[in-house]
Amino acid sequence: MRLNPAAFNTFLAGIGQRMLWQSASACPCIEPHSGAAKPGCPLCLGKGHIYAVGVECVAGVASQKVVKQWAQFGMYEQGDAILVIPSDSPLYAAGRFDKITMFNGSDRFSRVLTRGRNDRLHESILSVDKVFWLNPAGDTVVPGGIPTVAPDGSLTWASGEPPAGTKYTIEGQRRPTYFVFDNMPSDRNQHQGALLPKNLVARQWDVMSR
Repeated sequence: MRLNPAAFNTFLAGIGQRMLWQSASACPCIEPHSGAAKPGCPLCLGKGHIYAVGVECVAGVASQKVVKQWAQFGMYEQGDAILVIPSDSPLYAAGRFDKITMFNGSDRFSRVLTRGRNDRLHESILSVDKVFWLNPAGDTVVPGGIPTVAPDGSLTWASGEPPAGTKYTIEGQRRPTYFVFDNMPSDRNQHQGALLPKNLVARQWDVMSR
């Protein structure tokens, strides 16, 4: 039996979804003994990984699911996507913690940020639809203006900006973002020297964006 990598790649190119792949590198700020990143690092923003410029590619999506989980720090979203990567795609070289942003989908997000401290969105934002916070007494919702989202995720307001130090809720639509969880290597990746499509497990683990 002879399998044809070119035929697999052509098939996946026809049914696959467009996505952006950003390879991850460990940030040099990581403490070697604890593995923790420096909280104020300007490169990784305390997350421990820095990401390369994105490369657009196409891959098949075998399955996709999202569930909500609770932890001590609150609620976060968790979900898995099983991707089928053609051998001629740049994504074939993806590794653990790489970031993958789906272009062909969208979902709603809701975040609580603090003005002047952590108010940056670490996702691919399609739109911001609502901003609000509580008055000093904590019994009335104050509607805010809609900010502009810069490429680095920072927010600027022309009007209706939350007061400095105020916690506020921001809601809108985003592109689904996944992080590579495991490569799931198998013998089918190579068949008598021929590179065949392989599976990749990507996790929509929202805590990695905080």
